[in-house]
Amino acid sequence: MEVRDSNTKREFRMDATASAQGSVQYTTSHRIQAWFLGRSRDLWKRKYKELKTEAKRLQNRVADVTKSRERWREEADQLRSRVQELEAHAAALQEQDAALKKDGPHAGP
Repeated sequence: MEVRDSNTKREFRMDATASAQGSVQYTTSHRIQAWFLGRSRDLWKRKYKELKTEAKRLQNRVADVTKSRERWREEADQLRSRVQELEAHAAALQEQDAALKKDGPHAGP
């Protein structure tokens, strides 16, 4: 099969034997390849470690906020019930005061 490049008028032959002639020879030395791969691995490990640390920090933060909200919720519930008690007591005192004003201080049962 022939392919013609229209701009340069060259022919390229696509033979099956051309790709099977041998392995590709890399020009980079093994020492440089090992250094590059080692650096890549170290960067990946550092990134993973930082992400793991950040995830742990965020998990701790969520736990702290959850605990704080529960504590505030309990305190608010206690205060709410205390307010209801005081309002009931105040209402009883107002009724007692109104009865005293109506009947006078010397009226007895």
